[in-house]
Amino acid sequence: MNMSDPRDAVMLEPRFKNLAQEMRCVVCQNQSLAESSSGLANDLRTQIADQILAGKSDAEITAYMVDRYGDFVLYNPPMNLTNAPLWIGPGVLFAVAVVVVWKIIRKHRDTSEPPEGSA
Repeated sequence: MNMSDPRDAVMLEPRFKNLAQEMRCVVCQNQSLAESSSGLANDLRTQIADQILAGKSDAEITAYMVDRYGDFVLYNPPMNLTNAPLWIGPGVLFAVAVVVVWKIIRKHRDTSEPPEGSA
């Protein structure tokens, strides 16, 4: 880091660190911008720093990144029609699994009980 560059000082600020943690590296996909060492992540961190220096709010910076890279850049994307199955899918799968397990247990219990009247 060259502290004569104002972006380097910005990159030490909590606001910058928070934004870099909330955004995903679109190359690495499983790392935040703060964690990634990819070239694109470095460029995106620089863009965030430049926008902070330009006086942009966190919401404006986030909107810029989403406009450019889509909701995927966010670790917690908002629910919309495009990604609704990703938000709802796990709950539906869990409910289906519970019903299937319940039916299997019930069927097993019904077949293991002796018929009425037998001693």
